[in-house]
Amino acid sequence: MNNCIVRKILILFFIFVGSLVYAQIGESNWKCVAPNNYVDFDTVVGLEDIYGFSFLLKAFNKGQYEPVNGKKILYTLAQYEINCPRHSYKIGIIDSYDEEGYFVSGDYNKYAEFQPIVEGTAVDVIANKLCRP
Repeated sequence: MNNCIVRKILILFFIFVGSLVYAQIGESNWKCVAPNNYVDFDTVVGLEDIYGFSFLLKAFNKGQYEPVNGKKILYTLAQYEINCPRHSYKIGIIDSYDEEGYFVSGDYNKYAEFQPIVEGTAVDVIANKLCRP
């Protein structure tokens, strides 16, 4: 094989691998905050009624999500709210997506209550970045 063909094959291979990584994370503004957990800091919004924030967290399936309607879940996209003074959080909306990135199911919990943030979790990392001591 000549060098030109080998280079073209390598370039196509790296483009393919790069597109797979891009598809896994989505747009480049998703930042890893914990293993398999990403936040888009452009989605962070201050809450009006308390000192806290709302944000979206993308969590890739590490085996904890059961298939829904026969479809494997690749990741969930959840809307979190954190209460800074109380170091607590709640999840209002959580949507599940399959391996092709299609919506599978969603849940809205309008009765969600704040609960303590567990140390070392992705939510803890985000709270420590956003909340001032």
